[in-house]
Amino acid sequence: NNRYPPPFGKGNCCQSFWFRRGLGGAALWSPGAVRSSSWEPGRRPRFCARVRAMAAAGLEDYAYLYEDSSHSADFLEAFRTFYLDGLFTDITLQCASGVIFHCHRAALAACSNYFKAMFTADMKEKSKRQIRLPELSHAVLEALINYVYTSQIQITKRNVQSLLQAADLLQFLSVKKACEQFLVRHLDTDNCIGMHSFAEYHDCSELEKESRRILLWQFEEVWNQEEFLDIGKEKLSYILSRDNLNVWKEEAAIEAVVKWIAYNVEERLEDIYELLSCVRVDLDNVYLRSVLSIQKKCRLNDTKIRSLIYNALNLNPKSLSRRPTAAMYVIGGYYWHPLSEVHVWDPLTNTWVQGMEMPDHTRECYGVTSLGSDIYVTGGYRTESIEALDTVWIYNGERDEWTEGCPMLDARYYHCTVSLGGCIYALGGYRKGANDCKHPNTMLGCARTLRWKGKW
Repeated sequence: NNRYPPPFGKGNCCQSFWFRRGLGGAALWSPGAVRSSSWEPGRRPRFCARVRAMAAAGLEDYAYLYEDSSHSADFLEAFRTFYLDGLFTDITLQCASGVIFHCHRAALAACSNYFKAMFTADMKEKSKRQIRLPELSHAVLEALINYVYTSQIQITKRNVQSLLQAADLLQFLSVKKACEQFLVRHLDTDNCIGMHSFAEYHDCSELEKESRRILLWQFEEVWNQEEFLDIGKEKLSYILSRDNLNVWKEEAAIEAVVKWIAYNVEERLEDIYELLSCVRVDLDNVYLRSVLSIQKKCRLNDTKIRSLIYNALNLNPKSLSRRPTAAMYVIGGYYWHPLSEVHVWDPLTNTWVQGMEMPDHTRECYGVTSLGSDIYVTGGYRTESIEALDTVWIYNGERDEWTEGCPMLDARYYHCTVSLGGCIYALGGYRKGANDCKHPNTMLGCARTLRWKGKW
């Protein structure tokens, strides 16, 4: 019967399907199924009449948008296969050691603004088949290329700085950000000075902010590190002049200047006046200049320099002015009802002052921790209903103000909150009644990005 085209005509050797859709749903029709049931020679299938009826009813514009959820992964895997097999490659990259990688321009441009500009702008590299990258080692370039074709890259303490430098150069923005966050996680007093300089050079704002926070907040530990001796005069002046430099008294700042000068007296002695002007002490500069001028630099050491500085002070060293950066905060509490007061004790003046009250005063059993100059109040429960809360309030002691933070992933109370490595951890606690099981998981809150992440 050749009255109808395939799949119903003779000579059809392929398996075909027709899709029938009506107001009540949809069904798949195959030629075999039609022949065995409703279809007879010389007659069209019954569903053809239904299609005509749908068209008459104005449903001919009906459309179904199909989205393949695995398409992007399959697409990436296909390009990875092309790369491994050397298929359709149109550009080669050469690293410092001379090793060549055969790649695809489109794939590189999709991940790197550097390559996108190179291949689209009016540059000589646009027509070249090979690009030399002498700044990149074999391992680093290979890691970035593998990232292009797999979306994965392994970051370690050994390669993170090289990877960030390469990602910054080639403008792999997501890789640079991942390396920056890795470095932030590993910041401490041993490396914060070097990381601050590294962050400034490569424009890593998050790393710069966190390394500066550690440098200023833990300065009395930082200046005892070997890395401190190589710091530049400009950066040391910047640190000493900051209002939020956390030192118990100015004597610690003077000791830092003495140590830095004594490390290289020949080149640094003339900087002593500028550095000491950043320290809040009453210094007789005329006397200090006169005594230093008659000293032989080769005979000056840290002990001699320290003695000359203290002799030039107009005040007794034991009465040196001190920065009011150390304080103790008492947040909330309970006395017949929940308290929302903030009391601050200044150990330098031995006095108590009252800060701005906590905005949400009808809760109790919350967690409190500090990070930098901020105090974080997390969770708790409503006094009236014992409803667990996920809210976070942040108190800034320098500005004496409260701001609302990003809510936790889960509400909880009677939990422990601690800070470590620039992040806040909410540990354990309850989330329902007192008879319920304790909270089984830990939440990690990143104060820099204001996001929480659950961990088991």
